[in-house]
Amino acid sequence: MLIGYLGILDPAPYSWPFTANHSDFFVAKSSSIFDSLRQDIDALALQLGVSSILVMRSLPQHMQVEASGGRHEDTYGIGAQGKKSSLAHNGQALYCERVVDTNQPLYVKDSRLEADWAGNEDEVEFGLSNYLGYPVLGPDGEVYGTVCALHEEAKEYSAEDRAALDELRRKVEALLVRDLK
Repeated sequence: MLIGYLGILDPAPYSWPFTANHSDFFVAKSSSIFDSLRQDIDALALQLGVSSILVMRSLPQHMQVEASGGRHEDTYGIGAQGKKSSLAHNGQALYCERVVDTNQPLYVKDSRLEADWAGNEDEVEFGLSNYLGYPVLGPDGEVYGTVCALHEEAKEYSAEDRAALDELRRKVEALLVRDLK
């Protein structure tokens, strides 16, 4: 069924022929290791009502996009890298960098209103001031990177929203165990 393929779990709001906007449909992009999660990533962006869902990998000097879905999937191209704070012009940490460094989830309701986050790269360059991210562990138990949700407006996340993003984290970790061991 085309509707299921496009990541729409409930076809009820759409009639045939489609009357929905093209922007209602996304096609996630990913590195090969995460290909099997593309539909999950797009469905999660719709479920949470966010602009972007990302899987990020931590490299020594950068955070690298490994999977991207939602309306901003093209903003974060696969392989795109953001400089970590030691290399950034303003020395400010990336959201995902903080998650990696602390191995703890991070929630930023609105970076524009938080001194620690005002003016960060995602806000300034892409207009994404809301963030929820979880650390992803590799098979060796070390932090591989993050899964995260970003949005343009202040947003609260319900317990169900948080559980859904955490489930994506578990799926990413399972693929890492399968492919990197």
